[in-house]
Amino acid sequence: MNRLKYGIGFFAAILACLALASAHAVERGKLPLATDLSRDAKLAREKQIPILILFSMRGCAYCNRVREEVLIPTTLNADYDNKVIMVEIDSSNPAKLIDFEGKATTQAAFVARNKVGLSPTVKFFDSQGREVADPIVGLVTVDYYGGYLDQAIDTSIAKIRGAEPAN
Repeated sequence: MNRLKYGIGFFAAILACLALASAHAVERGKLPLATDLSRDAKLAREKQIPILILFSMRGCAYCNRVREEVLIPTTLNADYDNKVIMVEIDSSNPAKLIDFEGKATTQAAFVARNKVGLSPTVKFFDSQGREVADPIVGLVTVDYYGGYLDQAIDTSIAKIRGAEPAN
């Protein structure tokens, strides 16, 4: 009976660990919708890394491809945890958003303020809300998108840290 009791406890502990690991993986495999850019900016300032914003639009097939085939797989790579903060803003979404200065706005208004006219557009910002790399606009092919993304992230990090980008 004692052995059974310990076996059940051990089994429960393993299940708890698996659930925790699985919850972590689900979180890593998402591209969060931006809600508070000032909070993201604080973390970006601490880590000296850029904030990548995917400007998307509901129903946009190209946005889905960039998100699902490039950005979400990138979030699963732990090497990027200290390279970039990734969030998404939906241009058709009237949801509230706190901007880089801590002021209330909406996702749609933030898109308009940043003059994003085509979806998907990926922009790179420093902790002050300044663009630090050329945006990636549209999607021609997924094949080279990861390379363009890495180059823009490296350029952004170099600008933020005051160094020359690595080639």
